[in-house]
Parts: sequence; C-alpha cells; structure tokens
Amino acid sequence: MRVIEIFKSRQGEGPNAGKEAVFLRLALCNLRCAWCDTRYSWYGGIEMRTEDLYSRLEELGNYVKHLVVTGGEPLLWINELLPLLRMIKNLGWYVEVETNGTIPPNGLADYVDEFNVSPKLSNSKMPIRARINEQAIREFVRSGKAVFKFVIENKKDEEEVLWFINKFGIPKDRIYLMSQCTSRDECIRKDEETTKPMASRLGIRFTPRLHIIQGFK
Repeated sequence: MRVIEIFKSRQGEGPNAGKEAVFLRLALCNLRCAWCDTRYSWYGGIEMRTEDLYSRLEELGNYVKHLVVTGGEPLLWINELLPLLRMIKNLGWYVEVETNGTIPPNGLADYVDEFNVSPKLSNSKMPIRARINEQAIREFVRSGKAVFKFVIENKKDEEEVLWFINKFGIPKDRIYLMSQCTSRDECIRKDEETTKPMASRLGIRFTPRLHIIQGFK
C-alpha cells in the first residue's frame, strides 16, 4: 500500500483525544473536501510491503501499542489493511481507523477497536452522491465499533446533523461535533460560539481539535 507518513504523536479528536499513538497515514482519497487539511495525502506516497510496515510500526510503537490509521481515505486500501491489522492485533495493540464513511468496513471490523467515521456535510462542497453511502454508514452503525464525528462550519449544519441521527439511528452517545478550523484562535472561537452550543442543544458530544489548539502534529 502507499504510505504518506508514519509518526508518533497524540490523538487530537474524539473519545481518545490526548492519548499517545502511532499514526499510519495512507495515500489517496475518494473525496475532495473544500476544507481538507491533509491535501498532501491525496496523491503520491511510498509503496511499502505489509511486512515492512509491520516492522516499522512495531519498532516505533514500543510501549505505546495504539495505532491510528488515517489518510486520505484508508479504506481504499482495505485488502492490504486486513493482513496488517491482523498482525498488529496479535501484538495486543488498540487500533483506530479514521474514515469518511463512504466505503463499507466489511471484514476489517474484526481487527479494529474503533472506527472514527466522519461523514461529510454539505459544507465540504462535495455532492451528496459522492459523500454519502447509506449502506456503508448503516454497516458502521451496526458494527457497534463506530463513533461519528461531524465537522461544523456554522449554525446551518445543525439540520444536517439531525438528519444523519434520524436517518441512520446513530446513538447520540456515539456522536461528536468538532469545529472546522485551521488555527488555535479560530478553533476556540468556533467552539464557544457555535459547536459547543450546538452539541448541547442536540444532546450529543463535543470534541476539541487538540492538535490544532495545542500545536502538535
């Protein structure tokens, strides 16, 4: 599979925010969101064999034993990920996979502890037919291993979040709202003015974007 980067840092969002982890960022994405902050992952990457990736992750992980697979869209590499994550789980690691929710997880769910599913709202500027795969979202909900993170741009996004909740029966304790922001000041402002109040109104959770606010990778 084609790898953009492998590094050790802390999870910046969601239920494991703040926890140290090894990140495996894979190349390519099937969406082109207007505000994407990892556009460098859309192209390129270095081809790596499963065995070499496994060795690198084992070496870098050491005591951490927590892997976050991200992208791009990592499920584009689902066939290659299956054997890698099977090997990683045999080491006793905790595995998170971040995805836009347009590709069904299939057998990958057997080797993943948590899917961080981020379905895109219309603020992504992507057409609905490209950003929503109803079958895939339902499979993530049924897996019982998915949390759903929605990127919030403004107050208009509230109706779309409600649509997702009602359409797919997503449990409210599995949903997080996070601000669309690129700087510490912007994140703090949007969190306080828009995203936290919206989460409170809907009875769902809020997540900060710690990597932006605190300035780590």
